[in-house]
Order: sequence, then C-alpha cells, then structure tokens
Amino acid sequence: MKLLANHDEKLKQHMERPKLRNATYLSPQTQNHRIDVIGKRIIQAQIVDEVKNAQIYTADEVTSHNVELMPLCVRFVDKDINIREELLEICSLPRITGSHIATAIKDVLSHLNIEIVVRNMIDKMKSTIIFFTYSPKREQLLMEVVHKDAHSMGQRKPLIDICRTRWAERHDAYSHFYSAFVFIVKALEVIALGLHTEEWSQDVTTGWQGKYKAEAYSLLSGLQNFGFILTFLTVYQVLSHLTGITVKLQKTSVDIVEAFSMVDEVKNIYKELRETIEDDFNQIYKQAIRMAAQVDVQPTSQPRVAGRQTHRENVPAETVKDYYRRNMAIPFLDHVILEFESRFSPLSVTASRLLGLIPSIQCNSGMTVDISEVVQLYQDDLPSPELIDQELKCWTLKWQNKPSEQRPTSCAEAIKQCDALICPNIFKLLKIACTLPVTSCECERSASTLRRLNTFMRSSMGEDRLSSLALIHTHYDMAVNLDEAVNIFSKLHPRRLELTSVLNP
Repeated sequence: MKLLANHDEKLKQHMERPKLRNATYLSPQTQNHRIDVIGKRIIQAQIVDEVKNAQIYTADEVTSHNVELMPLCVRFVDKDINIREELLEICSLPRITGSHIATAIKDVLSHLNIEIVVRNMIDKMKSTIIFFTYSPKREQLLMEVVHKDAHSMGQRKPLIDICRTRWAERHDAYSHFYSAFVFIVKALEVIALGLHTEEWSQDVTTGWQGKYKAEAYSLLSGLQNFGFILTFLTVYQVLSHLTGITVKLQKTSVDIVEAFSMVDEVKNIYKELRETIEDDFNQIYKQAIRMAAQVDVQPTSQPRVAGRQTHRENVPAETVKDYYRRNMAIPFLDHVILEFESRFSPLSVTASRLLGLIPSIQCNSGMTVDISEVVQLYQDDLPSPELIDQELKCWTLKWQNKPSEQRPTSCAEAIKQCDALICPNIFKLLKIACTLPVTSCECERSASTLRRLNTFMRSSMGEDRLSSLALIHTHYDMAVNLDEAVNIFSKLHPRRLELTSVLNP
C-alpha cells in the first residue's frame, strides 16, 4: 500500500508538470499570433502614434488585382519634420463604390482611433497579352517570330502585362505592344489559321487544341481591325505625356508646390492638343494607315449610325477619319482634360494659396500671393489665426536679408526652417501644405507589396495575417524589439511556460 501511495504521488506530480514535448510554437495559429504582434502591436502601433502626434494627415487607398482588398495609407509630417507616407492596414471591401471605400477608411481610422471605344480596345489588348504570356508554348512561338524578323529587339520581351496602378509601367506595356504588333498578328495566324508553319519548328506551329485556335481567331479578328489600330495609337500617343510626370510624382518627398507646377505644364499640353486636334489627329490617322498596312488591313467604312444606338457614339461624319476624330479622339481628349481638372483643380487652388509661405516666392518682388483665403479655410486648425499677419511679417523679415540661394524653394524645405514656437500659425499652414497628397503612388506601392504576398497560391490567407505580413514586409527597415514582441505575445496568449527570445542571447 505504501508503494502504491508513493506511485500515486509521483504520478500526480508528473501530471502537474508542464508538458514540454508539444510546445513547439509552430502551429498556424501561433504563427498568426506572432505575426500579429510584430505587424500590428509594434509596427502599426508606432505608425499610429506618429500619426496622432502629427494631428494633420490624409488617407488613400488602392485595390489589388481582382481581389477587393484595400491597402490604406496615411500621409503626414513626422516629429522630425519629414513628409511620410506609410501603409497602415489592409482591409477587405464588399464593393468598390465611393461610399464603401469611404466607410472602410472611416472604420479603420475609428478602429485605430485616428469612354466605351477606348475600353474595348484596352480589353482586347489585355486579352492578347494574357493569351501569350500565360502559356509558355504560345510565348515561345511569339518569341521565335520576333527574333526571326526583328533581331534588333535583343533581350526585350515582346509583351508585358498592363499594370493596374502605375502609369509609367502601363506605358511600357503599350510601347511593347506597339513594337510587337506585327509579330503578334503573325503568331495568331499560325495558331488560328495554320499559316507560316514552314518558317518555324513543328513544336510551336502544330498541336494546338481547338479552343486555343478559336481564341486565337477571335483575338486576330479584333486586332486586324482598323478601328482597334486607330484607337490604340490615339490612346498611346495622347497618354504618352503622362509618363514623365508620373515618374516625377512617385517621390514621396515631393510637396504640393512642385506638383502644382508639374501638373500645370501637362494640362497646358493637353489644352494645346485639344485646340490643334485636327492636325494632330491627321498625323495619327496616317500612322494608323501605315501600321494597318503591315497586317493587310485597310481603312474600312465608318460604323453604322443608328437612332437608338447605346454602345457606340453617334456623331455623324462624312469620312472614316472624321468619324473617329469626332467620336473617339475628341471625346477621349476631353475626358483626359476633364479628369485633370477634377483631380488637380482643388490641388491647384490650394497650392496657389499656400505659395506665399515659401520664402523664395515670398521675397520675389515680381510675385505676390494673398494667403487670406487659405487662412480663412483653415482657421479652425490654426492655434491663433488672429495673429497670422504679425507672424507673416516676422517670417518675411527673416528671409529678406538672406541670399536667394539660402531661401527655401518648397514647403518641405520651408517647414524645416520654421520655428513652431515663434511662428505657430505659419508652421501649421506649412504642415498642411506638406500633408496634402500629391499622388497615390505610395499607396500603389503598398498594392504591389500586396501582390507579392497575396499570390494565387496563397489566396486563402486570412485578412489579419495578410495585413500583418504586409506591415512587416513594407516596414522591413523599422527596428523591432524582439524582447518586447515576446512580452506582448506572452501577455496576449498566456502559457504555463516562461517565454524568452531565442534570437537574442
């Protein structure tokens, strides 16, 4: 009995001991917990604290490929007086309407306490790109056609996918498509009609299934259409003016004043194009005829005009050129100009009001900018708007006696030279000017991060895990205290074991 009692006592003690053999902490749930701690409890919490400290910030979003996921970014001026744009969180959207996006942004901030012709052309172009790039055999056929007839292309890929977010990369896709257009048509003729088979090996010219032949024939019919060619060239050339400004605006430190001057130049270019549309479109039309002749396409008669037409423009025209100029080129160019006005008009007005705070402009005798309107607009955000005139005199005297090369030329430079204690109102207005968003490029970079993480092989990843991983990946240069991560993890998910960081000695 005594031995039995001792055995029961030892068994009881053994049962009370922590079981170490199963404590690997490698389960998916534990991984999610650790990722959440580093991504949201540390990185996101630090960004939220900086945003709250800035007091003035703006938010932006962009959706990622066919999944309605919204990376939410904030733009603010940090404590070191640097303009920052940071990924804050990734959330899902039931729909991508304006109301749903606005509601999602409000929910996140509250949770953290803080034309048809052109569309058809783009759809056909994208379908063609997908048809070749998503199949190694079809892409190999196109590559062989290109290298046989165009040795000068070198290692350049004949086709690249159309980027959904960055126009600079989208323009590259248009450029590649334009250069490879003749070869694309020839490759489609091989698949759909069995032509040119004697020029290449049987590995790429034979064995095509019926569904691929039908798809190739449909694409070939769409591309060998003069309306498609003319529309493509019009869009390609008109939007080419956006390439330079898009690249320039991708800098996160670009402030509102620099953006204002850049946008104004491009707007003037489009207005000039609109005034000379007849001469410019004549050149595009001639180029379209030459391009069409390379694939045996002739300018066809204009589309039929019907009284109840709903899927095509109905402006009457005497010739094919007049029809496309009136129904495609002019409406498209007007749409581009209207978009510029609607997107950048508030930006331009606000920037013009804030220009007077920049010393290089303020001390320029040839330019006077009245900031009374902007003071009235932001008077609720200013600490003492009634003293703005006195501060403005002090701010002007500070720079009048200094050489022109020492005067700041942008809001980003000016705010670093402004003492918030001496000129609190000027400092606040400069902070607002720096916070105003120039583009959504930084948010689009977050969408690119999302693409790298949320691949088709990992499409079932949960929203919380995805958002935390995106924060870790985007802010990889942010120092993370691993001991703090371990302490937070142990408090959120208490275990019977004493946890310590295995990465630090």
